[in-house]
Amino acid sequence: MPHTPREPVEPNPFSDDELRVWRGFLALHRTVTGELSHRLEREHGLTLVHYGVLITLVTVPDRRLRMTDLAERVLLSPSGMTRAVAWLADRGLVERERDPGDGRSFIVSLTPDGLRRLREAQVTHHACVRELLLDAAGPGELGRLAAFFERARPDHHGNDG
Repeated sequence: MPHTPREPVEPNPFSDDELRVWRGFLALHRTVTGELSHRLEREHGLTLVHYGVLITLVTVPDRRLRMTDLAERVLLSPSGMTRAVAWLADRGLVERERDPGDGRSFIVSLTPDGLRRLREAQVTHHACVRELLLDAAGPGELGRLAAFFERARPDHHGNDG
């Protein structure tokens, strides 16, 4: 009988439950973000990235951030953020100005039109997330899910509080 090389075995394979959780998470993420993106574009002319920029700006003091900080919070590359901010600025939803403390950087701020457009889009965002995710949780499950996701966040690991 000819010798056949042994295939490497899977290192530390997932248990059945671990695999179900991972696959479920991926499918849920794809479904929710895909439908959310579709609805935001169709009903408000915003991509999910544009919505992410607007929602991030509304949550910070003075509704303004340095472009590099904004990119980090929205999880975009610098070039992706440059394109997103340019698109939003062309429509009057944000303003860009040179950072007076660092002439190489830009500050991005939310405009009144940007806030109005965000608030309109939030109606769609909240309805979609409730429909596809939150409404599936039974009584008492939302609190447990929230606690789980807080613990699982990468920036939480190693922190006691």
